Amino acid sequence: MGLAQTQEILAQLYTNTDFRERFFANPEAVGAELGLSCDEAQKLAQLSAKEVHIFANSLKWKRLGEVRELLPRTARALGKNFTALFWRYAQTHVPKGIKKHREDAIAFANFIAIAEEENINPPWISDLVRYEKTWLLAYEPTSRLIVCWFRYPVGIASADAMKRQATIAIWFRFSKRAQLRHIVRSL
Repeated sequence: MGLAQTQEILAQLYTNTDFRERFFANPEAVGAELGLSCDEAQKLAQLSAKEVHIFANSLKWKRLGEVRELLPRTARALGKNFTALFWRYAQTHVPKGIKKHREDAIAFANFIAIAEEENINPPWISDLVRYEKTWLLAYEPTSRLIVCWFRYPVGIASADAMKRQATIAIWFRFSKRAQLRHIVRSL
């Protein structure tokens, strides 16, 4: 087993709960699926399942903190539900790439939008999530103009004042290096 294969398997153990549980329940069988010999699988199985689980959870907590910083109003509005939804989301999604925290927050926002079918309260949360996700998308230097319509005045400072009111938000920049500008108007 080469270094790259070892790193790939360790990454799976630390980030994929189902894989981790399957591996520690039957390392030889899962190792065989990965093309490992019995000896190689047994060497990996010598890792402490408890310590791998603790480390995996610490990675999720770190991710949660990063996503909470990128979606602050959504986190505040959802309270404890934000953490519960993030744990569900983190079971199936692992970010990749150089902008992984931003991509993680965008993917989590998409997950919340799907989970909204479960009647997540408050009722304006989907607009707020889309608003914060659009901010993240607008920060991409190649993004020049984004226009979004909302059912609620998501640009206001206080979530307590959310009453249904059509609102438009516009993000724009005049060039790649220009400062991102933002306008929100309720109609």
